[in-house]
Amino acid sequence: MLHVIHFSDTHFGSTPEFSVSGSNPYKRTLKLIAAIQDFDFKPELIIHTGDVVNHPQIEAYELAVEAFTPFNEFPLYFSTGNHDDARMLKQHFPMSPRTPLVDDEDRLAYHWDTGHMRFYSLDAKVPGDEGPHGEIPQNQLIALREDIASHDLPYAVFLHFPPFRMGSPWMDEKLILTNGPELHEILKQSSPDRYRIRGVFFGHTHRSIQLYREGILYSGVASPVFQFSMTPDEEPPSTASDSPIIFNHITFLPNSTAIKEYTINP
Repeated sequence: MLHVIHFSDTHFGSTPEFSVSGSNPYKRTLKLIAAIQDFDFKPELIIHTGDVVNHPQIEAYELAVEAFTPFNEFPLYFSTGNHDDARMLKQHFPMSPRTPLVDDEDRLAYHWDTGHMRFYSLDAKVPGDEGPHGEIPQNQLIALREDIASHDLPYAVFLHFPPFRMGSPWMDEKLILTNGPELHEILKQSSPDRYRIRGVFFGHTHRSIQLYREGILYSGVASPVFQFSMTPDEEPPSTASDSPIIFNHITFLPNSTAIKEYTINP
């Protein structure tokens, strides 16, 4: 078994007092970190799927680095969110060993092996003036396809953006990957028996959501800071600052994937 802690969208500001949508990211993330430290087991790795900070400022990343210090004993990885800067992520966080997927200093796209599995982190950020949606560059998709074909390990994919419509008009218009179906086709064609692809994991929605498409699991984790509503007729969605602090514990078993949501009182 491989145990993975997955969380996302911490939205640190430049000071511990910073507030976003009525919530304090610093205080709430410290409670998340303490809860993970209290586990009676040690995860094989921890991954944050983006929006580490609310604005890509040096002070915000420095504050996040300080907060995540207790995780230095674990392999720690990050994906680029639409609020992040890939160069600053790489500069400030001493991430565990990884192999770049593409030669691009402005992207954080890579893979690594843990135990019997390979893991991928993709960078789908678009320029901020284009909106909060994502698009995976073609060179990453090509590199992903080629790398999957180069080995026979089971694998999982992490990124910030949800790949498909979720039944919430505002989110479906604003937040998804514009080329999510293209990613899906690569995974489907590369793993015809569906055994190798153990799931695609993302954040950005600020709500837990599970999607299942042609035998492939897509799993989104809620934000520990605040949540969006996802009703089918609400545009734009409302935010909840009194929501629980949430993260997921993913267990990769020999022939299945288990996802357990943990909630902490604010």
